[in-house]
Amino acid sequence: MNNLVKDFFKFFVLIAAILFCLGFSSPNSEKLSISPNFDQGIHYLNQQKYQEAIIEFTQVINHKNQLIASAYSNRCLAHLQLNNNQEAKQDCEQALEINSENIEAYLNKGLADYRLENYTQSLAAYQEVIKRHKYDYRAYYNQGLVYSKLGDYQQALENYNQALDTNHNHALEHKHKTLIYYDRALAYLKLEKFSQAIANFTHVLILNPKDEQAYYQRGYAYQKLANYQAAFQDFSEVINLNPQFTIAYINRGIIAGNLGFKDMAWQNFKIALNQFQQQNNKIGYNKTLSLIRKFKQITSSVNQTPIG
Repeated sequence: MNNLVKDFFKFFVLIAAILFCLGFSSPNSEKLSISPNFDQGIHYLNQQKYQEAIIEFTQVINHKNQLIASAYSNRCLAHLQLNNNQEAKQDCEQALEINSENIEAYLNKGLADYRLENYTQSLAAYQEVIKRHKYDYRAYYNQGLVYSKLGDYQQALENYNQALDTNHNHALEHKHKTLIYYDRALAYLKLEKFSQAIANFTHVLILNPKDEQAYYQRGYAYQKLANYQAAFQDFSEVINLNPQFTIAYINRGIIAGNLGFKDMAWQNFKIALNQFQQQNNKIGYNKTLSLIRKFKQITSSVNQTPIG
């Protein structure tokens, strides 16, 4: 049955956290002249009216106001929110030409390059942050996500550890700490270090007891260690939190089969099959049918009595 688990684990997409980067850039001097357009742009950013914010910051840039560096940086942020990644990259580069010490511009440029799959440039941007502020956990975490994308999970782990171990760890926001533990757990999972993955997913669940994805991934790790009782409990918790989490029914069915609860296994497979049908998910439906056929073959062969 374990090979079936592998197939369905591949079917489920591991969800990594978004990069920490999105922050306003403020003017560096209080002596700079007040700009109504700049203030309005910041207001629109706070209101999540990103297209309007871009218009206001463009006015500041066109007028060559003294706030032009911050206007470029904040327009970069607005473009990022709209997924205009090439425009965001260009704006952050303009901001950095004017002010090479703009930490937020480096962070936001790193995200733009990450989305554009310019991974070397993304890592370089985060390294510039670390050079200027070695305790900025965001840069370490973001580098970890880039290395995870590149498949270098050991290096990703080192970055996640640095993010958690900075001397300014007390400043780590609750939600950010949760994300770092989660992605560190995923890296351990990719390295097949299942006990460490479980420990990190448990940290996530202490911080956020309703994280269904953490329960699911921890259930998978327990499954790989053949701790079927714990895996069954975690998949059940996923279903309690989200009854439409279809893949959890499949894995709970597999675990039930491993525990000898054949009827419960069938029940879970049927629920998954019905949900995939309702979702019009033909790939999931066909995979589940294939799983059911294999399960029937396995249970039939186990139940056959040898001829003496």
